[in-house]
Amino acid sequence: MKEKTLKDVHAGIREFYTRAVDFERKENWEFAISCMLEAVMRVPAFSEARQKLRSYEKQFTKKFKSLQFSVQVKTYFAMGKIKKLTKTSPLDAVNECEKLLALNLNNPQILQALADAALKADASAIAIDALQVLHDYQPNNVAVMRKLAACYRADGQAQEALKVYQYLASKNPKDKKIQNELREASAFATQQKTAWEKESLASHGKSVKDDALTIQLAEGTLRDADHAKTLIKLYTKELAEKDSDEMRKKLAEAYIVIGDYDKAIENLEIVAGNLPALDPTLDKQIERTYLAKYNLIVDELRKKAAADPSLRGNLQEAEDFLMEFRIEKAEARSRAYPVEAALHFDLASIYADAKRYDDAARELAEASKSPQRRTQSLALLGRCACEQGKYEEAIQYCDEALTEMVRMDRHKFAVMYDRASSLAALNRNDEALAAFQEIYRNNAKFKDVAERIKTLGGEA
Repeated sequence: MKEKTLKDVHAGIREFYTRAVDFERKENWEFAISCMLEAVMRVPAFSEARQKLRSYEKQFTKKFKSLQFSVQVKTYFAMGKIKKLTKTSPLDAVNECEKLLALNLNNPQILQALADAALKADASAIAIDALQVLHDYQPNNVAVMRKLAACYRADGQAQEALKVYQYLASKNPKDKKIQNELREASAFATQQKTAWEKESLASHGKSVKDDALTIQLAEGTLRDADHAKTLIKLYTKELAEKDSDEMRKKLAEAYIVIGDYDKAIENLEIVAGNLPALDPTLDKQIERTYLAKYNLIVDELRKKAAADPSLRGNLQEAEDFLMEFRIEKAEARSRAYPVEAALHFDLASIYADAKRYDDAARELAEASKSPQRRTQSLALLGRCACEQGKYEEAIQYCDEALTEMVRMDRHKFAVMYDRASSLAALNRNDEALAAFQEIYRNNAKFKDVAERIKTLGGEA
């Protein structure tokens, strides 16, 4: 089933969508749900409406937990009908499930039934959505994660499937079946990436050299300004013949390489204006481009302030502006997609940089519900607690994160360092020394571990 956006649906459906958004602003979840449910039931492939509907249902379910028993009764009587419809008319089964989820989203039986009906209707996006919600409510349900990974793979989302299997494998290192599934998922992801690269090399009237430059641009490995200028000429010519959002994004990337951030922003904002709703990935790209532009100004001011102390106030003001800009953009993305764990984590990271630790903790509580963000969230919670002087709490978070971190890389060293620092702050010197020495054995140049070891009376 091909997904539809706001631009693809007729005016009547857009009216339901708009009305629901109005109720959302007033936090009238019941009416917001009823309007958005109409849009979703009339156009099941309307993905933007379904995403909004899920966020409303989540709020409603949180607020009215007392409805759970009545929903259980309705679920019991509805399951027979839903199972029959799944076999004969799966889209009708999908709609029956949506009616019940509108009453209470935390309904595992109906979420499973919705996934099954959606798969029967060849609507993998709906099935994935249902299983993601179910996973949010049952984060340790291995069967749900396996089914979700299988749906990702069937939908061609090899990287997402691989992330789930990596998490399962880290939790079940001795389970041979899961380890085999991880290897298969890894192989599939590699095959898909290779296929994409080959497809991107197919010539459409461009030279092989231009194709190679385009691939470098997409991978972020294009650094040569002259090569970027070649692509700018090529893309500008193609845009003159036919306007294309994808071409504008490529053109923007090329402008970024040569440092023409204003032109890059101009093209990216044209693309954003053509979309019916905020695209988080595109919005981040626009933000990064603005930051690259602003950072040039701040770096210059930083040099001047080093020579002239009277400019330090101006420098602080500029740095505060950059931080507020980052926070504002991240908050807007998180509001637009409240169920996206990655956006909650991004916002938490920025809050942590701004030393707004309580705000960071709130966002990390949401992000940690996702298996893909759980370990990172625990690690950042540990860092925040350590910086706040909550050392016992920091150690607890770090220990939890470390049990899930397999590779000895810079991310794991950072968590080990925060844990060791917290132990030292609590005067648990023997444990702190052993912790710093473990980091040193694996990476002697990590931060100031050698100095910390000497301070604690040990030998590096």
